[in-house]
Amino acid sequence: MDATPLETTQPLEQAEAAQVGNHRWLPITAVQEGMVTARPVVGLAGVLETMFIAIGSTITANTIAQMVNKGVECVAVFDLPPADLADAACLRTSFESRLQEIFGAEPDDACRALMNALLLAQPTLC
Repeated sequence: MDATPLETTQPLEQAEAAQVGNHRWLPITAVQEGMVTARPVVGLAGVLETMFIAIGSTITANTIAQMVNKGVECVAVFDLPPADLADAACLRTSFESRLQEIFGAEPDDACRALMNALLLAQPTLC
């Protein structure tokens, strides 16, 4: 069986995103060709590692099929920098507003710790 090496070259925008660490977790059903892995992807069969995809690998249709076959559920991919800083600020404000709705105006200490962790993690889909 021929193994096709994964493409690891990154467009400039993706390389810049990698430097600042902007990424999000996506369910495997939302992963698309051309995305770049932000965390290693490991496929397991019991305790045996059957697949490893390094950080910075460009995802292909074949890669997605292999991840599905190996039971991978979520993948961290790099986000491209926002085209407009106003869009990024709007997304952040919306996210913070939603957390305020969930936790209330004055969360207790335990809830505040969780809320702060979510603020640090930023919005994700998975």
